[in-house]
Amino acid sequence: MKNLLIISFFCLSLLGCASDNSIDTPAELSTFNIELVPSTVNVTIEETLSITVNANEKIELLGTSLDNLEVKNFSNLGFGSSVVLYFNFDTPGQKTIRVRALNSKNGISEKQVIVNVTRGNTIKITGMKVVSFYNINQTWDPEYGANDPNRLADVVFGFSKLKISNQFQNGYNMQRWFVSTVKENQGDLNWGLTNDDLYIKSDKKLRVGLVDKDGDVVQDLLNAVPDYKEISFTDYLISKPNTITYSFPDINLQFILTVEWPIQ
Repeated sequence: MKNLLIISFFCLSLLGCASDNSIDTPAELSTFNIELVPSTVNVTIEETLSITVNANEKIELLGTSLDNLEVKNFSNLGFGSSVVLYFNFDTPGQKTIRVRALNSKNGISEKQVIVNVTRGNTIKITGMKVVSFYNINQTWDPEYGANDPNRLADVVFGFSKLKISNQFQNGYNMQRWFVSTVKENQGDLNWGLTNDDLYIKSDKKLRVGLVDKDGDVVQDLLNAVPDYKEISFTDYLISKPNTITYSFPDINLQFILTVEWPIQ
């Protein structure tokens, strides 16, 4: 009996000292339970979806995951017995949102919601061509000689757009959305993006950045402050061209987007 008491005390001490929000070992016979109430199960790309999590006890920890991935990251924000979560999606298709909660006694409850996401009124970006940028065809890697093609920029572009910044708050901010492959030594500066599922609402702004990337070293090819240009599609909502040219002569920047417009 003495040995049993020592082992039990040892186990309790380990649990009491844990600090990693792990919920891998649920308490047995727990009656803790959550229910998920989605605002809808049919949304369009970039539309806000809310899910209300109602519990029969106070929620100590809460975690979410998408597309049936394991729930690993948890938050403790003083939830009470109810909390509202917010989501939006970049691509069409069926999405699975899993929510896992823990009460004060290590009781676990996990539920999921399946959401159908459609394209809606979004533009699909299918291609990018960079025509010019600051110091194009010139030396960006001075360790190479004047006639060595390795001196040229290894070009990468990136897109940022408005996305939900925090699942616990209904707010959007600009976040990195897509980063291209590298075109070494300038390459052909053409990127086919059809298979990357890049959808954006036609009334939303898009930020575009362009850099020379050598390993972990990055140089801004816009040579500007801020280090991006913000564009929109509003001037083309009527004409709906398949290619749109954006020019910024002050920094010698020009690029062409190829797009697919939504079918009305």
